[in-house]
Amino acid sequence: MWLYLAALVGLYYLVRWYRERQVVSHLRDKYIFITGCDSGFGNLLARQLDMRGLRVLAACLTEKGAEELRAQTSDRLETVILDVTKTESISAAAQWVKERVGDRVYDGVKQGLLGCSTNLNHVTDCMEHALTSVHPRTRYSAGWDAQFYFIPLSYLPTSLADYILTRSWPKPAQVA
Repeated sequence: MWLYLAALVGLYYLVRWYRERQVVSHLRDKYIFITGCDSGFGNLLARQLDMRGLRVLAACLTEKGAEELRAQTSDRLETVILDVTKTESISAAAQWVKERVGDRVYDGVKQGLLGCSTNLNHVTDCMEHALTSVHPRTRYSAGWDAQFYFIPLSYLPTSLADYILTRSWPKPAQVA
């Protein structure tokens, strides 16, 4: 009995290891747009994905940050100045991305986000409470979609959560 259980658990981890080692094909043809690339997580992610061979479109707040990032990366990485507090800057950056990516934009991302709340106050209210409360919560759920779908989904085993998400979200178009 225990031998069968151990074999089943071993098989589960072997399949999981195999699935997690698979990489998307044609990485050099893929584009990724990252904001906040002057420093921190955005900068690190941009450099890391550039090393993997992706075409990185990096948005920086300052020209100095953009120059430093370009100096540390390959010619696949391109930078744009973006101030997310200014509508004109956002429009210009969106046009810049569209010029580079063209018709490769994956429309399924928009479809996947349609079911999510677009009210950003849910998120900022949670942040405000976490920063100002004497006893902040350990986990916040910003909006009904998070409270009744994403938070419960996060408690499931990863393989089950992945299965549910891959069945409910649109599939990307296959690139030849």
